[in-house]
Amino acid sequence: MTRRAVPVALLALVLLAVEYAGGEPPKYADPELKPKDRAHWAFVPPKRPVLPKAPPGANPIDALVRARLETEGLKPSPRADKLTLIRRLTLDLTGLPPTPAEVEAFLKDDSPGAYDKLVDRLLASPHFGERWATHWLDVVRFAETNGYELDAERPHAWRYRDYVVNSFNADKPYDQFVREQIAGDEMAGKDAKSRPELLIATGLHRCGPVHLVSGNLDQEVLRQEVLTEMVNGIGSTFLGLTFACTRCHDHKFDPLSAGDYYRLQAFFANAKYADTDFATAEQRDARNKLAEAITAKTAPLKKQIAELDAPVRAKVAKEKREKLEPRFKDALDVPADKRTPAQKTLAAQAKTLTNVSWDEVLAAMAPDHLATRAKLREQLHALEARMPPPTPAAWAIENSGRAKTHVLRRGEAHLKSVEVQPGLPRVLVQGDASVPKTRRELADWLTTPDHPLTARVIVNRLWQHHFGRGLVATPNDFGTRGDRPTHPELLDWLATELVESKWSLKCIHRLIVTSETYRQSATADGESKADPDNKLLWRMNRRRLEAEAVRDSILGAAGTLNRELGGPSVKVPLEPEVYDLIFTEGEPDGLWPVTPDARQHTRRSLYLFNKRNVRQPLLEAFDQPDTLNSCAARPVSTFAPQALILMNSPFVHDQAKALALTLFEETGSDSVRQVEALYRRAVGRAPNATERSLAAEFLKEQAETVRERIRAKVPVGIDSAAIPKGAELAQVRALADLCVVVFNTHEFVYIP
Repeated sequence: MTRRAVPVALLALVLLAVEYAGGEPPKYADPELKPKDRAHWAFVPPKRPVLPKAPPGANPIDALVRARLETEGLKPSPRADKLTLIRRLTLDLTGLPPTPAEVEAFLKDDSPGAYDKLVDRLLASPHFGERWATHWLDVVRFAETNGYELDAERPHAWRYRDYVVNSFNADKPYDQFVREQIAGDEMAGKDAKSRPELLIATGLHRCGPVHLVSGNLDQEVLRQEVLTEMVNGIGSTFLGLTFACTRCHDHKFDPLSAGDYYRLQAFFANAKYADTDFATAEQRDARNKLAEAITAKTAPLKKQIAELDAPVRAKVAKEKREKLEPRFKDALDVPADKRTPAQKTLAAQAKTLTNVSWDEVLAAMAPDHLATRAKLREQLHALEARMPPPTPAAWAIENSGRAKTHVLRRGEAHLKSVEVQPGLPRVLVQGDASVPKTRRELADWLTTPDHPLTARVIVNRLWQHHFGRGLVATPNDFGTRGDRPTHPELLDWLATELVESKWSLKCIHRLIVTSETYRQSATADGESKADPDNKLLWRMNRRRLEAEAVRDSILGAAGTLNRELGGPSVKVPLEPEVYDLIFTEGEPDGLWPVTPDARQHTRRSLYLFNKRNVRQPLLEAFDQPDTLNSCAARPVSTFAPQALILMNSPFVHDQAKALALTLFEETGSDSVRQVEALYRRAVGRAPNATERSLAAEFLKEQAETVRERIRAKVPVGIDSAAIPKGAELAQVRALADLCVVVFNTHEFVYIP
């Protein structure tokens, strides 16, 4: 007899059957915690270290960093020049380049407090919150669609994004920021609808991908996926621990157990997604009136399209029926109420076989009708794009029901073990602390002044984004397999300082950016051999701008940036090959309704609609996260498509043309002044002699090339009617090409 392999799925079922043969599900017991487990540095509450001796008024950060440098026999680098500092600081705190006027004012200010005034101005800028919200949204994996195959949109998600921006701008105490996000709905209580900000804050728990689709899906499994996203989010965002590893088994390396995981999950057992409407009657009425007006215009268009489709659909259906086997035709000929069971089955199958899809309708439609239909669909989608957004609602969670929580074997929703109640990770509990039962109590525990992780994790994130590397290089893993802090005393001093400063994040930012450590030159010298990775901070790290900051810097340099704050996200035009990535089971038009107001298209990248399965090529090329998992530190890749996109992107060329037109308007046809103004806008300084010479040569040769194209009647991408009076089209096009070149320079896309 031939031996046949047992299918893996069947083998798994057999094993499960054997496992549960005894009737009762297997029990679970937490592994014993040993003293050495609690001894890991991250599980011990931070203690404020004694600062090394330093000159009066010295920044404590410098005292700690330089004491370590002295111990290692290293010397700090000299302070960077003022031009470098204003560009570094402005890009760091706002994600935008300084304007020429801002650079000039700072360079002329010789007062002792000039730098401090610059710091205060930038911390007070509304763009500060936008910049640092981008970093936060990376960690919580924020997006405005669900992910998976359907990738459905979340119309109210943008309010959580704005909540984060506004919180950072207002310097909301970090402990309050944490509590609101974890338990804002419980804090609001019965007054929830009158305190929508607290509900919106709980959007934190909905940031991750979620499998919400129709069909024959196991609801218990889907619910477990939701709870998993919530628990993993808390573990990585606030605790900086790899809690996800304990969903299926006790952690292999950290003293975290599956019991810890599911006790933490129990805090969220009754938390359900809820879009809580808080619109006023006036807002509803206004929205309804606008919607009704647009519906009145779309109705006749839909009718005309249906009238074009109907005869074609009927014709195709008839042709399909004629091709059916006799048994299917016979079944269809019998009235539905008189069919036998067999005939009902055949009729149902026949219906499937004769169903007419949209592409079959279009394929059979006459060319003139097809053209008419396409125009009608275009008009329809243009109107639908103007449909007002839904009335205000909080994209939130709320408690509902009395669900039980069990430890799950191998993380499988149907393999329940022992039931557990809400509880804290045992290794983080100090003494005989009372056990919280609600999410609000969980949030209070997370924000206790002596919590081992909360303050450490957030100050490390701030440090990371100012220096390119955290004091702990694994910002989402403070566990035993994560990197140890390079400066443990500094990390603890910053953590305790955050608490003592009433959890003010701006206070920590100010301390960091006013330190001499931050103000060092980024130029490497002989010290690189002793510490090539600069872990000891003997110089500043040169860092590439994130994807969003690259795009925003282009808009800022071009002078086209729309600095409007907040509001619904913007959909900008997509390249055809990107549009084709949008999933649909229906007709593939109107899937990406571009925001009608073109002025919105130059908003900051933070406000671009963030769809999980379809991303902007420029942002994706420069390492924008995929939002499927928490991204604490973006990778910094370098590969050819980045240069190709910056050289050939329609967006880059549009902004280069806009900048060229502006330069002509400001400086006339004087190419020397044009190049001077271009460099000041792009990199904050005047060009050097070599750059001037190369630019002059480029403009001359490129203008002649453009003239040849014009004589050959080849389009050059700029409407002659748009150029300033007295300007030559070839010169404007050549200057636009030079703008593209400058956008591609190392200096433009790096923080000095």
